[in-house]
Amino acid sequence: MTKRPSLAETMRQVAVVPDAEPVKPPPVRLVEEAAPLAIPESAAPGSRPYFAATRVGKKKVTAALSPAAHKQLKALAVDRETKSEALLAEAIRDLFTKYGKPAID
Repeated sequence: MTKRPSLAETMRQVAVVPDAEPVKPPPVRLVEEAAPLAIPESAAPGSRPYFAATRVGKKKVTAALSPAAHKQLKALAVDRETKSEALLAEAIRDLFTKYGKPAID
């Protein structure tokens, strides 16, 4: 996700250069768009954020687990030779099925 323009910086630019064009906010992007985020040309080469291609268009869900449950989840992932994220996605699909909802990946 790109960083929102700073209101304070925008106000400074307007105050310093009275005849300058107003700074346009970045366009609003809908979730359905799968295009990569545009990085401003003025961004430093090393400051580009990293986005995993497998996570584009997806939302994160966070859960707080006890240390024992977290350890058990990690151990299960190692035993099954997969990632804990894949196990959690499988569990959510099972939950949807349990409650009669369509399984969505």
